[in-house]
Amino acid sequence: MEQFFVGQGEFFIRLAIACICGGIIGIERQLRTKVAGVRTHIMICIGAALLIIISKYGFVDVAGSNGLTCDVSRVASTIITGIGIIGGGLIFTGKQGSISGITTAAGTCVTIGIGMAVGAGMYVLGVGAMILVVVIQLLLHINVGISKHPTRVGLIFEIEHNKDMYNKVMKELTTHKFSVARIKWESKSESTMLLKCQVMVPAHYKRDEVVDIFMGFQELQSFEMIQ
Repeated sequence: MEQFFVGQGEFFIRLAIACICGGIIGIERQLRTKVAGVRTHIMICIGAALLIIISKYGFVDVAGSNGLTCDVSRVASTIITGIGIIGGGLIFTGKQGSISGITTAAGTCVTIGIGMAVGAGMYVLGVGAMILVVVIQLLLHINVGISKHPTRVGLIFEIEHNKDMYNKVMKELTTHKFSVARIKWESKSESTMLLKCQVMVPAHYKRDEVVDIFMGFQELQSFEMIQ
């Protein structure tokens, strides 16, 4: 009986370590106002660790008895289903085609893996992976070239009904090496129309530079930085 409680105590320590690992990753995500924060990552990591412990040790009392055999990897393999459900719920597609939540979804998958490692008793691997995840997230959020992403901007131009005005707008955009991702036309009157488009601004442009460039467009009615 004493040996039983000692073993259970070690399992609880594994859950506590998984809780700490998930919490640290969650703190970094929550500080960046992401959907999945501290509580979500803690629950994910503890749940993964618990399922691994059950998978490894939950059937030792019946394994081999009366010819019964069991595959200890069966429970662990079902965690993959949970990864798909959680990850899919964290990815959002905006009205203008912007996608967010991919990094958070990928991070929760890694958090599940960390919980599985800790639950399996691979403490160094689990804690090391947690440190690696946090370091990567912190470094790649610094404004360095490798982590910069192009900015998606929604633009609305009011132009005359002729091809020359359209070509003029497109030329102004390409002069700054902006790539046009989407175009929509809407008639406003018999002589004018609204040209709605999305452009991808190269990552080397600063936010103030982008604002200054678009404020110089005479035909531009409004613009919105989507991401």
